[in-house]
Amino acid sequence: MYLETERLVINNLSLNDLQFLADLDSDPVVRKFIDGKVKTFDETRQYISENIDSYLQLGFGRYAVRSKEDLNPIGICGFLMENYGVDFGYRFSQSAWGRGIAKEAANSVIKYGCDQLKLKKIIGIVLPDNIASEKILISSGFTFVSMDEVWGKTIKKYEIKN
Repeated sequence: MYLETERLVINNLSLNDLQFLADLDSDPVVRKFIDGKVKTFDETRQYISENIDSYLQLGFGRYAVRSKEDLNPIGICGFLMENYGVDFGYRFSQSAWGRGIAKEAANSVIKYGCDQLKLKKIIGIVLPDNIASEKILISSGFTFVSMDEVWGKTIKKYEIKN
């Protein structure tokens, strides 16, 4: 998969992205609104392998988001199959925060998921305190569905029906 936006290149994760993602996933501030737990290097390697398998089996996964300027990774964004359906999610290095990068990536990836992958329903979940991510979901076309519980945490559930 390959997408370009004004400032970004979005493509499949590979093991070449391992050090970047290991650094990202060991940042407790980045992980705060995911599960609050930092990942080990081996857990990150496994996560990349799971995404590579997902590309092959389902045609989607989380994708690397790179600065168009130098092609260095700045985050990830995409889809994963979860027990509640196709989950949309992302995370970015702190240096990318507050610049509209997440919104730009989300809009492009959601459009790809709807138009190219023909995903019928995409779920986005956020913790109630994660106002920034909630705004990105809404601006990307998600509609609030309900309060729910996932992995022992109360979440706000959003969806896009295609």
